[in-house]
Amino acid sequence: MQERDQVLDFWNGRAELVERAGTNDLVAKKLEIANIARHIDDGMRILEVGCGNGITAIELAKRYQVEIVAVDFSEEMIKAARHLLSGETLKGSVEFFVGDVRELPDIQGAFDAVLTERVLINLPDWEAQAQAIRDIATYLAPGGRYLMCENSMDGLEAVNDLREAAGLKRILPPWHNQYFDEQKLRQLEVPDTTLAAVEAYSSTYYFLSRVVNAWLAAQEGKEPAYDAPVNQLALALPPMGDFGQGKLWIWQKRK
Repeated sequence: MQERDQVLDFWNGRAELVERAGTNDLVAKKLEIANIARHIDDGMRILEVGCGNGITAIELAKRYQVEIVAVDFSEEMIKAARHLLSGETLKGSVEFFVGDVRELPDIQGAFDAVLTERVLINLPDWEAQAQAIRDIATYLAPGGRYLMCENSMDGLEAVNDLREAAGLKRILPPWHNQYFDEQKLRQLEVPDTTLAAVEAYSSTYYFLSRVVNAWLAAQEGKEPAYDAPVNQLALALPPMGDFGQGKLWIWQKRK
């Protein structure tokens, strides 16, 4: 419980940071939203678990005629989400509620898609993460998809190998994150649900940002900037290879 409270305090403290509430890396955030949006269609009913201050949910409702229910365990994040929502014109609809991924609220009806975006990595261990995946899958309608946009330890290690070859230090996950072991995910059994695909959508970005941009900055004795031009280039390029911590696991409920 103490660790949960520390994580909650961390996210409550970031609620006021607006676009940087969920991450300081805004290019990575754009890539996440773009890749998630590829799997959204008009008419969907969507549940977002761990919505933070609502940026992704609001953006999806601006682009598509969808009905979104979004929950987060941070009351401060939900307050911020409702504030951001009040100034937007949407094609769809969004409702924000306080709710914890480990004790999901009783929401009526099934969903065409459920979404998490760097949420399960905040849980303390693999057992809690595996249970969260199983619980989330119960909210899916037959044929529905769980879009699990989370971080891979395997992907991070692939980047770290390149960084080390370039004379750069290896990157460690933040103190409050447990990145996923991809083999465990492939072996996880989820009732009536299969792991349909894995998309290494961030490969090009993490190669350019964490290797190329980091190396260039090191030559000048500077810290690499998240908004450097070479990082922005990744938004125009397709993913190449299997580098990078950000991946999208797509779980599908059997029809």
